[in-house]
Amino acid sequence: MSTPYRLRARRPKATASAVSLLGPPVRSFRAAATRNVIWAAAPFVLLLGYGVWLAHEGLLDHWFNSTFSVGAVAVLFVLAVALIVYTSAVGGGELVRVHANGILDLRVGPRAVRWEEMQSLTATTSGDGREILRHVLRTTDGVSVSLGPSIGGVLDLVDEVRVRMAEHQLPEVRARIAEGDVVHFGAMTVNEQGISVGPRVVAWDDMAEIEADAAEIVIRGKGGERVAAARLADVPNAFLLAEMLHSRRVK
Repeated sequence: MSTPYRLRARRPKATASAVSLLGPPVRSFRAAATRNVIWAAAPFVLLLGYGVWLAHEGLLDHWFNSTFSVGAVAVLFVLAVALIVYTSAVGGGELVRVHANGILDLRVGPRAVRWEEMQSLTATTSGDGREILRHVLRTTDGVSVSLGPSIGGVLDLVDEVRVRMAEHQLPEVRARIAEGDVVHFGAMTVNEQGISVGPRVVAWDDMAEIEADAAEIVIRGKGGERVAAARLADVPNAFLLAEMLHSRRVK
């Protein structure tokens, strides 16, 4: 069978120079502990199961007939318990590393993504739209990076990405709006007058809050009423809308 035709070129792995552009490391995010505890507990369970089987077969005295054998088994039990405790506290292997100038995804590649290369961050919801499953980070060169529950402390990682993206993107978005441009955020569009959701336009002065509620981005009026909404999955960079409204309110 012939090799399938590939439209997009393969991306090279992150080189040492690309990683160096990220600056010094700031924080590491490891595999979620809950997933790795199962594997860490496997030696303990196997050892315990073997002991039960020996007792059932009447061979326990045969195997534990010396101080050495008792000590060896005790050491194995202690090591197994220590491995479980360590994995619960620390988690698994390092998956994503935050640097001063971007992130390094160690799951594939590794792949280096600088803050200015991040284009959009979108929440992916469950089929019924009631639960946020993960966030998808898309870069300016079309690469997608999934940030999901397999990463321990993933919400802290997402917050870090939001802060950095806001720092880099908000000045340009505000400048475009001030010049009269309309900026599109998927199902929502923004201009100097306010935010449009379909045919409805909500003026900035009529908004009290923009928040996430049941996998939706909701615009609330001065009395707390729900005046407009859209699915979070349909509004990339929804957090920038909340940041813009907040900055207008604190002026």
